[in-house]
Amino acid sequence: MKVCVIGAGPSGLTTIKQLLDENHDVTCFDANESVGGIWYRGGDDGQQMKAYDNMMLTVSMKMMSFSDFIFKDGRKFTDHKGYLRYLEEYSDKFGLARHIKFNSLVKEVIRESDGSWIVKVKVGDKRVSSHRFEAVAICSGPFKTANTEIGEIDGFTGEVVHSKSYRNSKDFEGKKVLAIGLAESGADMLREVSNVAQRCVVSIRSHTFLIPRLIYGKYSTDTLTTRSHHYEMWNRASKIKFQMKSYSQDSWALRNIFLVVANAYGLASIPANFLSRKIMGDTKNNDPGKNNMGQDSDPSKIDYDTNNEKEVVDFINEWNKKSHHDKGNWSQKIIFSKNVSFVPNILNNKLFVKDCGIGRVEGNTVYFNDSTSEEFDKILLCTGFKKDFSLLSNVEIKDNNVRNLYKHAFHPDHSGRLAMIGFVRPISGGIPICSEMQARYFALLCSNKINLPEDVGDRIEREKDWEEQWMCLSPNHTESMPSQIMFLDSIAKEIGCHYPFHKLITKPRLLVRLWFYSFNQSCYRMTGPHHHYDEAVKDIMTEEVPLHDYGFMLTMIALSFMPSFVHPKNLDFQYGVKN
Repeated sequence: MKVCVIGAGPSGLTTIKQLLDENHDVTCFDANESVGGIWYRGGDDGQQMKAYDNMMLTVSMKMMSFSDFIFKDGRKFTDHKGYLRYLEEYSDKFGLARHIKFNSLVKEVIRESDGSWIVKVKVGDKRVSSHRFEAVAICSGPFKTANTEIGEIDGFTGEVVHSKSYRNSKDFEGKKVLAIGLAESGADMLREVSNVAQRCVVSIRSHTFLIPRLIYGKYSTDTLTTRSHHYEMWNRASKIKFQMKSYSQDSWALRNIFLVVANAYGLASIPANFLSRKIMGDTKNNDPGKNNMGQDSDPSKIDYDTNNEKEVVDFINEWNKKSHHDKGNWSQKIIFSKNVSFVPNILNNKLFVKDCGIGRVEGNTVYFNDSTSEEFDKILLCTGFKKDFSLLSNVEIKDNNVRNLYKHAFHPDHSGRLAMIGFVRPISGGIPICSEMQARYFALLCSNKINLPEDVGDRIEREKDWEEQWMCLSPNHTESMPSQIMFLDSIAKEIGCHYPFHKLITKPRLLVRLWFYSFNQSCYRMTGPHHHYDEAVKDIMTEEVPLHDYGFMLTMIALSFMPSFVHPKNLDFQYGVKN
């Protein structure tokens, strides 16, 4: 099938790869001069959304890699240059660039009456040309049109800058700065700006859930990302009915048989693994002098330049209680900021938080709703991006909400021939593997090896309702969903790459790692289309027990047999270092 892919960032690259695996004829258009999307800093660097100078991943390279090109050097973090190198290596390994037309800006996508698609493209200064395809994947992502329409600051006479054009803090030196909004990139910007500004204030309307990038001063916090934990938080410990077929969720009986078997194997594995750990030592961190962010382990840190101190950890736990209005955050219902590097600047009075909202602006004076006011030179908007599907000329996405697409990707009216790849954002985890699994689904749809479910409309509504209940504290973040693992498992069920339970019964060590150990997307290459079982299992078996001890594992086992109302009230981070 002749398929068009729009965008050559992470989502576009993996979409090309999965389509090529199915022998489709693929053409990708990208406005940049090279692969990488927002990670590529060439071209119109000052106006487009790009990675800023000191950007560091908020999840490890392992979590940001694709299942067909797993990052092998542990759960380490890298800067934007390191991740761009990974994408370039991915492109080179599978020969993706020869299918990409660079410096090609897609202007419009038109659905024809015969089911084909016209893609209009402008190359440099040339006239717009039209190209016909049988299917289209839009992979240009949600970070496109900045949300700058903030009514509360109308009339501000100082300079207003959106985070999409932020590269470094140079232009904020000695200024009085008001930042509006806080997310992961905003956390970095707040740290950098408050280090050089005369005064820096951040205005927020809600408290995002804070996740430090490191635990125990060394390891990536996404070591905590396990199936047992995700199914505990967003399934067992909940009265909100889970709507998707997923890991061991086919029936009540199978779910309980699985839990009995998995927990029995888990308990049996602890003595042997404990002895092995004592004999072999720690292999999670290959450089004992450095943590997984590449900074010195002494003093111990929980994030970039953020020391592992009780005052910092207590602040994060109190902030997180506020995020759920002190009603309990064990099962989170709000977007995360997997970056707490701004916290020390709050504690040392370089950064001040206003969570009361803005009333009005007069000139360069901002009046807050707590009856205080301040003068500012600049406003930095960390307010995210609008939902922009304007490329689609005559196709509507209901309410501009990707939750009205199946698996955030597939329009219910076009037989799977239109896909929005990468318009899903797990509150914990990385977008790239989500894009890969959507792309694998799309490639199989284009091959007519699978079809969208006959009741796709009903499924969209059920899954949308489930996500909206869980994301009720972040109602405007319609790309977000609570559990990356459960989302991916549900796709794996449908495309045939979910390793069957009856085979896992005879492989106890593998079952234990899939359920209790750190999530590893290689699990989706053990079976099904384009699998590589031996390589996938080898990588999965390198994972170790989360938190470097077995308390977490024992807690998950104990909770799995409890009623839904039995669980800790809050997910609290612990101060301390484990060797």
